[in-house]
Amino acid sequence: MATSPELRTAIRVLETFKEIDPDITLPSILAFLYYAESDGKAGNQYEMEQRLDMSTATASRATAHWLQWKRPRVPGLDMIESIPDPEDRRYRMITLNRKGQKFADKIKEAVSHGTKARK
Repeated sequence: MATSPELRTAIRVLETFKEIDPDITLPSILAFLYYAESDGKAGNQYEMEQRLDMSTATASRATAHWLQWKRPRVPGLDMIESIPDPEDRRYRMITLNRKGQKFADKIKEAVSHGTKARK
């Protein structure tokens, strides 16, 4: 049975994530995609929890995976930045940094490669 173009695209995207972290978890992948989808607008972790139906602890770990530091003395992938929300200090605004934007572009390229192959 031949694989479909959509499945090959999904595999390419997942392989791109595995290149940066062979042990990456699905919640971490979903967190990055959620923040990247914001396309330059800051999002917050609470909104991600709600949209992806994650517990607070899972969302926190998934977000921390992409920060400069996952926890003290444990480096993260340093692809997002977290700053206090100026409108509500209980929340933190999450945005992609340059490294994160480059990685998001790499993900888009993995997706569009499959689109081009079908045309």
